[in-house]
Amino acid sequence: MPKWLWYSILTTVFWGAWGVVSKVASAGVDANTNQVFFMLGILPLTLAVLRSPRIAVGGQQRRVGIFWAFLTGILGGIGNIAFFHALVIGGKASIVIPVTGLSPLVTVIVAVILLKERLGMSQKIGVAAALVAIYLLST
Repeated sequence: MPKWLWYSILTTVFWGAWGVVSKVASAGVDANTNQVFFMLGILPLTLAVLRSPRIAVGGQQRRVGIFWAFLTGILGGIGNIAFFHALVIGGKASIVIPVTGLSPLVTVIVAVILLKERLGMSQKIGVAAALVAIYLLST
């Protein structure tokens, strides 16, 4: 099994568990409080990563990468607040999480428009299926 696939599967398992735990947490706190404690939960991991010998800041390319990584955090945080809000106002975990799990659809659309990436026929069918899935899950 390729190493990247192992990490992808591990991500799926942890994010799947995170979704269920998020629903349980949403019964006791509002979306903003949930986001604050989500960030506090990430803090120990952030500190461990910062202590890693691989962290080195310097050079223009590195600064540009740090900017994009920071923007990734902002976008992810805003998405988390919206996700937590969906759960707090009564969204079912069994529906909210699969719908938000279709976020790569946005990545595909943006990559086609901004990065000029091309989709093959099977990928176009996949995009159409994702759109149908959003509709079916939300009804």
